[in-house]
Amino acid sequence: MKKKILSFLLALCLIVALVPMTAFAAEAPSFSGGTGTEEDPWLIASQKDIIALAEFLNSGNAEELDAEKAGIGNCYGYYFKQTADIDLTGVAWEPIGYSGSYYFAGNYDGGDHSITNAVSAGKVDPDGYATAGIFGWVAFGSVENLHVKNANFVATGQKNYSYVGGIAGVCYGASIKNCSVVNSSLESKRNNNNNCAGSIVGYSTGGTFEKCAAENNQVKTMAYGGGFVGETDDDPAYGAGKSIFTNCYVANCSVTSKTDEVQGVSFAGGFVGEMTDSALTIQNCYVYQATLSTEGTAVPGIKGTGIFAGNLWGGSSIVDTNCFFGACGTTKNAGTASEKTEEEFENGTVAKLLGESFAQLGGYPRINGPADYSEVDAAVAKANALNKDAYKDFSAVETAIKSVVQGKTLAEQTEVDAMAKAIEDAMGALVYKDADYTKVDAAIAKVNALNKDEYKDFTAVEAAVNAVVRDKNITEQSEVDAMAKAIEDAIAALQYKDADYSKVDEAITKANALNKDDYKNFTAVENAIKSVVRGKNITAQSEVDKMAKAIEDAIASLEKKSVNTKTSTAAQNPKTGNTSNLTKSPKTDDVGNFTLWIALLFAGGGAAIGTSVVRRNKKYNR
Repeated sequence: MKKKILSFLLALCLIVALVPMTAFAAEAPSFSGGTGTEEDPWLIASQKDIIALAEFLNSGNAEELDAEKAGIGNCYGYYFKQTADIDLTGVAWEPIGYSGSYYFAGNYDGGDHSITNAVSAGKVDPDGYATAGIFGWVAFGSVENLHVKNANFVATGQKNYSYVGGIAGVCYGASIKNCSVVNSSLESKRNNNNNCAGSIVGYSTGGTFEKCAAENNQVKTMAYGGGFVGETDDDPAYGAGKSIFTNCYVANCSVTSKTDEVQGVSFAGGFVGEMTDSALTIQNCYVYQATLSTEGTAVPGIKGTGIFAGNLWGGSSIVDTNCFFGACGTTKNAGTASEKTEEEFENGTVAKLLGESFAQLGGYPRINGPADYSEVDAAVAKANALNKDAYKDFSAVETAIKSVVQGKTLAEQTEVDAMAKAIEDAMGALVYKDADYTKVDAAIAKVNALNKDEYKDFTAVEAAVNAVVRDKNITEQSEVDAMAKAIEDAIAALQYKDADYSKVDEAITKANALNKDDYKNFTAVENAIKSVVRGKNITAQSEVDKMAKAIEDAIASLEKKSVNTKTSTAAQNPKTGNTSNLTKSPKTDDVGNFTLWIALLFAGGGAAIGTSVVRRNKKYNR
């Protein structure tokens, strides 16, 4: 590694000496906004943005981008701000800057956002050095407020070193603050050289680390593995200064170092794997529940484990202030740090000893940064998605939201959690307004106004009314509206009973029994019959009854034709001599005696003629 760093320093000196202060700088991507200044940083808001940043560095296009014209390039003096959580699922990730020529020298503020699900097989430079991490090399720059979750990084050196870290593979004279790596797998491999892996960075020379956390990670290496950093080498010849760790911790991490080469080394440290020619300077830090292993290393390979360092090489030492450890299975290389029980880590004792920079949360102390408002934000978002007009009283929810106080620290997390719970409880107590049954009631009123006896079948209407379910709320309004529609549809489908045509039929039968030729004028009866309109329903019964009456009235108005008779004006009743009865016509209703009248007329006429003849004979016989 020393050869690589010295080469890097030589290259840097050449750059500073040869690059003029006005050197051309390649144009940076536009990202999601900003101009790259501290007041107006370039905005990293998406996969596209962060991939563009990596490509910009790795292509060499940023090599001369130097805001301060210091000859360092690679975005030196420029600022970036991440504005959203970024999920790299499905991306074959290559680190931002991957070599001593193409490194990140800018200032990256993660904005307390996360980068999740990054998977990388590393990137190899022309000399065979392999690097994996969100950043490959960070030199003279800074990374802060960035949280890496569920990463899976592996790098294999090609006859040279490999460096793997969740934040960066290599930290050279750079600052890393308020960063964390959790639930991740970091592994360095080699085919013929040393390599190093750590949760935060793989290798550090002159790095400054403050308020950084490594939790629930698996670190694997074939040489130097550490729960926080794989190897620290602060050789004064590098001119990068000393690596300093303040208010940092490692919890629930496993570190495995295993080499199958007899000449190889395997060191696993709870904090640092290998200290090379350096003093490990740690202040207010702890290691808790670290699982350290060199099992499987070839014999007689050199191997070792330790709390704050797996190995102290070349006169290295541990300079610790107010540091602690517990449940690590060893006490080796712990410096002057105090060992504490699991109970003391869990009950807040260690958190109090660490001071205000830490807060007890869960089973061990955490960095006392801003409280986690994610549950509050989720509850507020849920409340904002509700339609307040759908509830009888929404005021309790509004009051709970107004009661949220921002700016709490992790030490006050219980208060923040209580705010989230208050909002959730208020939403849980909400009562929906009642559904509107106006249409249902109107439909039922319409039903009640109907005379069911006028219809052929009223059962569908009654069934629809009986199917009405009361006490529905406003979210079930569509069901209530469906009830109203079912009643209306049943009403619309009703069919009236047919009108009663029996009187009409009786009148027509009576008319058909008459001999129209017996009457002076039968047309009124015929017209009344022709005027009958069939198919009327019960609501038109009065019209049907009028048809029957019209026929009956026409029949009642009929007049019989007169009978024609020829009789002598002098004809008399042969017995009485009275002619009045002989000249009378039979009455209209005396049809049965009509033949008798004719016979009598003929008989009377014959008698009269006979009498006249007799009288004449008597006259002429005198």
